[in-house]
Amino acid sequence: MNILICAAGSGGHIYPAISLAEELKIVYPKAQIVFLSTKRSIEAEILKNTLFKKISVEFCSPYMVKSVHLLTFILKNLNFLLKFMTGSMRVIWLLFFLKPKVVVGFGGIGSVAAILGARILRIPTLIHEQNVIPGLANRFLSYISTNVAISYNDSAVYFKSDNIEYTGNPLRADLEKKDKFQARRMLGLLEDKFTILIFGGSQGSEFINRSVIEALKELSLAQINAIQVIHVIGSRVTNDLGEGYRKAGVQAKLFEYLYDMSSAYSAADLVICRAGAAALNEITYFGLASILIPYPFAGRHQVANAEFMQSGGASCLLIQDENSSRNLGCLVNNLLKKPEVLNTMAEKSKQLFNLTAKSNLVNMIKRLVI
Repeated sequence: MNILICAAGSGGHIYPAISLAEELKIVYPKAQIVFLSTKRSIEAEILKNTLFKKISVEFCSPYMVKSVHLLTFILKNLNFLLKFMTGSMRVIWLLFFLKPKVVVGFGGIGSVAAILGARILRIPTLIHEQNVIPGLANRFLSYISTNVAISYNDSAVYFKSDNIEYTGNPLRADLEKKDKFQARRMLGLLEDKFTILIFGGSQGSEFINRSVIEALKELSLAQINAIQVIHVIGSRVTNDLGEGYRKAGVQAKLFEYLYDMSSAYSAADLVICRAGAAALNEITYFGLASILIPYPFAGRHQVANAEFMQSGGASCLLIQDENSSRNLGCLVNNLLKKPEVLNTMAEKSKQLFNLTAKSNLVNMIKRLVI
């Protein structure tokens, strides 16, 4: 039996897809699970350590061209259409020879081609949405996909389907909870200090990096001495964060990329990050309080995710603007003064995690392959 999984574009799509694939391999040990992705470097990097067969197809991302030159707009979008059609034909050819029992899409342009092709060939399909507000690809695919799985009940109103099921979002399989003090020792941190974990997604966030350094000015000397920081700064950082932390007097461990996120989450008392679906799923698994700064240029996807977390009492939402640094400093200041609030937020966070997400998705697939 062959199963095709389509995941591309970001870790938020790819990590839950890998988690599902590993669970499917337990349920169907003789099945061949094939990953279909585009040719972006982030996909190759995340998928390279998996044992699943991988096939990549070149697509061109849709252009959102704001140009007064009509010819430029037409040519760039024509290029997208041509590459999408060429890639789609390759995907249909793949489906014809692979003959998968089911095709599962986790969003992105590759999922569009695969789900469309599967429906043409009468192959059962399932799409999974990780965010509260779904992307355009999954909204479109909900009209034709056999089934739709959602991570939040609130997402159901955005889909045109009679076969919607709440499953939750599968957690990446390499995460495990560790003893807090042992995790801090592993990262070279002190055991008794309040620990803040900061990151900005797989590429890092220059805005969050700058804002955190400025926010430290809002803390008292006693608070500065009481905290330590784990900061995943990203690969495209231009400012000297290390010097900023030294001037502020804060002990900080900086990582361009951190593979051992289990230790980082386990060591933390508070998380400051964007509001991508994968990150929020991980935060709730570890039961951590958080301050969320949604990426403002992704529609309302991350804002809606953060609003969900805040409404559940697990997070504080901070909008990215010119006052973010000061507001972030005030938030951290207030939370450090109120450990009981932090404890309540952490407990609420833990309650938002769905323990059965992987098995729920597997059960949906079982019904499709019968």
